[in-house]
Amino acid sequence: MSYQVLARKWRPKNFAEVVGQEHILAALSNGLRENRLHHAYLFSGTRGVGKTSIARLFAKGLNCMDGVTAEPCGKCAHCKAIEEGNFIDLIEIDAASRTKVEDTRELLDNVQYKPVQGRYKVYLIDEVHMLSRHSFNALLKTLEEPPEYVKFLLATTDPQKLPVTILSRCMQFNLKALDQKQISHHLQHILKEEEIPYEMTALDKLAKAARGSIRDSLSLTDQAIAMSNGNISRDVVRVMLGLLDDNQPIEILYALQQGNGENLMKVIQAVADKGGNWDELLIEVGETLHQIAMQQLLPSTSNDETQIGFLAKHIAPEDVQLFYQIVVNGRKELAFAPNPRIGVEMTLLRALAFHPKLVQSQPSQQEQLSNVQTYVQSAVKKTENLVDMPVVSQSIKAKYESPAHSAAANAEQPSSAALSALEQIQKLRSQASGNGEKKNVNVTSSPLTETDSSSLSDLSETSPKVTALPVVTMQNKSKKQADLLDRLVNLSNSKNTETENAEDSAENTENDSEDETNLAETYRWEWTNPELAQEETAVRPSDIKKAILQEKTPEVITKVIAMADERDEWTKTVSQLHLDELKLVKQIALNSVVLIQHENEMKLGLRSAQKHLVRDKSVEILQDALTKFYGKTINLTIDFNDDESLFTPLDHRRQIYQELSEQAKEDLLKDKKVRLLQDMFDAKLDMDSIRPV
Repeated sequence: MSYQVLARKWRPKNFAEVVGQEHILAALSNGLRENRLHHAYLFSGTRGVGKTSIARLFAKGLNCMDGVTAEPCGKCAHCKAIEEGNFIDLIEIDAASRTKVEDTRELLDNVQYKPVQGRYKVYLIDEVHMLSRHSFNALLKTLEEPPEYVKFLLATTDPQKLPVTILSRCMQFNLKALDQKQISHHLQHILKEEEIPYEMTALDKLAKAARGSIRDSLSLTDQAIAMSNGNISRDVVRVMLGLLDDNQPIEILYALQQGNGENLMKVIQAVADKGGNWDELLIEVGETLHQIAMQQLLPSTSNDETQIGFLAKHIAPEDVQLFYQIVVNGRKELAFAPNPRIGVEMTLLRALAFHPKLVQSQPSQQEQLSNVQTYVQSAVKKTENLVDMPVVSQSIKAKYESPAHSAAANAEQPSSAALSALEQIQKLRSQASGNGEKKNVNVTSSPLTETDSSSLSDLSETSPKVTALPVVTMQNKSKKQADLLDRLVNLSNSKNTETENAEDSAENTENDSEDETNLAETYRWEWTNPELAQEETAVRPSDIKKAILQEKTPEVITKVIAMADERDEWTKTVSQLHLDELKLVKQIALNSVVLIQHENEMKLGLRSAQKHLVRDKSVEILQDALTKFYGKTINLTIDFNDDESLFTPLDHRRQIYQELSEQAKEDLLKDKKVRLLQDMFDAKLDMDSIRPV
């Protein structure tokens, strides 16, 4: 007997053997038991989830010799024939290969004949969405009212392509993609029955690679059996699927947390040596970060310390979210990288560049004083011992020190440490007050004097120095320093707190506004050469865009009106009548020409297309405006005149705008820079888009 692949050998023989899809099996079983059968069923879902298998089982339940049942015997002639694909009354049709309307008509010609052997004639149409539009139309009437002995079972992976008229005639069942655990348990059951040794982690990888499809998982299992010679192991499956080593995503996150760029590049090189998939690498890192986040939200009750659990304890939740966001965005940008490896390297280097312990600034004067205060408080009060991952980046290895260790060391002798710190503060205060009259202190040197720096060297070792603040010249800093030291000492001396704070507040009130403007936080960029701020720039791109999008700019309209007034006397008169608020009256004037004008008589010729504007009231208003303009009584009459040789004010304005447009096009064609662009880049001018400005 020839070998039969697992996907065919382990096709379910009854509803109980179907993996998942309980919601569909319950509906079909109840329908078969109560004999409430619809004439058309539609099974949809992704590949390999059991659409055709469930349809065949339903056909078996309809035609079992024991009667219509949800539990066919599987032993009668009808059940065996359906399993073997030889049942004459089960007509399976591949719609992908029979898309023409002639095939559908041939199929429907046989619907009128009753079943030969079975109780029902069942038409199983697979990939039904591949049928043509005419085929669907030919199927509609029969699908809506088939003979009582005909059942239609339709299967498709893309129900969106089916016409609504087909969907409305079917009872629809959407099969879900199976989850990884269901597929893994099913593979475990099959391999036990086949007596093939396996590793559970290998089955998990196969189930994950199947992406919800039982058939895909069985095909991959067949391939794994062939590669491993009947012994499915994790290493064989990993090589077969081209997967990464399980430890590589963990090692990447270790390197990111520690700020260790050297180890990070070693892991990337190891992935490259094994020909790993770069997109898969980012996917694995993202999944690992998700597991860490879930572990932090829902800690495991197991006592076994796993790598995920260890990282969950040592990476802050906000850092996990930062790394995850960078990795996800890196996958989006992978297609635009010079090559996939560079894209992955830059993504991980971005995560390294934004390492929370690397992004620190040079401590300012106020921050150093705050560090002294923190030191005093930590020396008096014990702090909780927190575990902190070491930072091994070469740039900060010698600078960074876990705050927990320093706090623990200081807590051993709180009294002596506190007294020593107070002595140092007093020395700082006296030194700062001695220099209080000096002005214009340059921040480029150390904020403290050499004596103070040496005395506080043991206090500032824990302050990492990676980047520096901008160089700003600040005034009255010595006075400000003395005031801050006064406040700090007052906080440590509870007896004199209220008195000295009041004195400090009174002394500093008049200087606060001036000092705040000199702090680095309020630094703003200014012109080094103020004259540049007064220079007028050329035409801005936004102005050009506005001119292109707008047919006529206000500037052009004003220019055209002025030029038209100079060209024609009547046009100038219309502009001086100030009829802007009387738009209908102004339109009469703009669309008219002067036919006759004597001392008290004026006759206008209005274009016949604007005759709807003529109203007794409008003519009267225009006559009054002309009377006021000329300073004498004007008797106005209006006739209709379409003589194109006579230009109205609007005709003059249109002519001038056209002339300006032609001049703009001519100037652009003669422009040397435009010619250079045309010669160098084979550019072409869009003449229709040119507007005068």
